[in-house]
Amino acid sequence: MKTLILVHGWGANGAVWRRQVQAFQERLQVLTPDIPVWDPEWLGDYLQESSLADCLLVGWSLGGMLLLEVLARRAASPGGLALVGVPAVFCSRPDHPWGQPLAAVRAMRLGLKTEPRKVLQDFAGSCLSPGEAAFQAEVSPLFPESDRANLAAGLDYLRLRDLRPLLAQLAAPAAIIQGEQDAIVPPEQARFLQEYLPGSSLHLLPGAGHMPFWTQAERFNGILAEILRNEAAA
Repeated sequence: MKTLILVHGWGANGAVWRRQVQAFQERLQVLTPDIPVWDPEWLGDYLQESSLADCLLVGWSLGGMLLLEVLARRAASPGGLALVGVPAVFCSRPDHPWGQPLAAVRAMRLGLKTEPRKVLQDFAGSCLSPGEAAFQAEVSPLFPESDRANLAAGLDYLRLRDLRPLLAQLAAPAAIIQGEQDAIVPPEQARFLQEYLPGSSLHLLPGAGHMPFWTQAERFNGILAEILRNEAAA
């Protein structure tokens, strides 16, 4: 594969992938787009600029949901796919109890109107497991205050989207990377994805929260390197 495309999650931007850029930029083209709108059409059009068969696509959280939706709806098959802390449904439902309470997402959306900085910093803190508190000073700047309308649109996507009907349409198996102490997207979400995405592998990272690519970068990058080696050998 020639290109690594990393898709960030809610409240962040392409800078969250700094440690992956440093690790892979000498052997691959590394792209870290800033998502301007949480719309699968935008991401689909962006991906069309690359030859997906030569790409390893990595999506984190909301960015991973968007990526999953694009690939499923367009029946696109990349060279490799990794989903990091990605749920099929973000908010809990009677038949899917592992999501976040709907009221919590609504409260975040309401808070954006008056205290957007606090909402982002609270979310940044929630991305870390109890054992990762030392990363707080590093992680906080990765969630800069940005366009409130786009932040609200991202929360609406998380609140409303149910990707379960699309899972059977995903052409490529995925490497599912999951922090075992993720408080945003719990491990049960990853196990659900593995069950409904045939051929997928699950990598549970002990002690990691919602940002294993930052807090356990060496191990995370090792998983990506393994994917690249396996594809090269295939």
